[in-house]
Amino acid sequence: MSKRTFFKRYIWLFDLIKNNPYITLNEIIEKYNNSIHWNDETVGFSKRTFHRDINEIEELFGIEIEYDNTNKGYFIEDEIIDKNTSLLIDSYRVINTLEQFKEISKYISTGFYNTGSEHLSIILYAIKNKNTIEFSYYKYTGGEVSKREIEPYFIKEFKSRWYVIGKDLKDNQVKTFALERIQSNTLIIKTNKTYIIPKDINPDNFFDDCFGIFKLNNTESELVELSFNPLKGEFIKSVPLHNSQKVMVDNKIEFRIRLKLQITHDFLMEILSHGCDVTVVKPTSLALRIKNEFEKSLKVYNNTPDVP
Repeated sequence: MSKRTFFKRYIWLFDLIKNNPYITLNEIIEKYNNSIHWNDETVGFSKRTFHRDINEIEELFGIEIEYDNTNKGYFIEDEIIDKNTSLLIDSYRVINTLEQFKEISKYISTGFYNTGSEHLSIILYAIKNKNTIEFSYYKYTGGEVSKREIEPYFIKEFKSRWYVIGKDLKDNQVKTFALERIQSNTLIIKTNKTYIIPKDINPDNFFDDCFGIFKLNNTESELVELSFNPLKGEFIKSVPLHNSQKVMVDNKIEFRIRLKLQITHDFLMEILSHGCDVTVVKPTSLALRIKNEFEKSLKVYNNTPDVP
């Protein structure tokens, strides 16, 4: 049996137990035998196979599949699955699904763009060994390429793109660098230079007061209130804008939330992306900035001859 089949089964088993708490072993075996995933593969599934698989899942993903004596079935605790593990499992799940239905690939539409993922292994190796890294970096503002050397502290994924957060040794400021803007064949590890990650740098909460991946130095968080129409509110409820989001009003007239975060360029762009579906209630300074951005956009269209 190929390694790909093993991974496919691990993900299938994880999803089955996660979505069916306290499922019994007999039910698992029955669902396995009736699953469409194994139509083209001659594989068996027994009690011994099951216990071997759950041990492999714990070793690979750090996820423990437990048995509940009261409910007589297997379950997975939500709290033990961290964000990185969820991302890894989701990646395997997508690969398995695309492989399973590759004969109808023309009906699957996916986007393609540079995420910078080809740099991940080198950067993670440097972080593991506490070595600085050097690279040539393209800056959109000004369109210039400059050489950088940083102490890499951690990596972060945001909107399907990867970033490294670290101290720029040019000015000793902690900054965010987009991996897709690192020029090809310029990334090197400075094995002769080591560093210590500052105690106040914690990947789990570093961006807690930010929207996106840019953090302003010496800037306090602000209370923000946004009012959405009820339909847009359904989307905001299902995918919150920020971890500080609190619902203030939820009725047939409006859906209003309160956030506490830094007002960054990323956050401004997020508000603007909702167009007339959102109104900034507080603070007034933010409402004026959004109004000014829309006025500038309107002026562009008013000065465009081909727009009636």
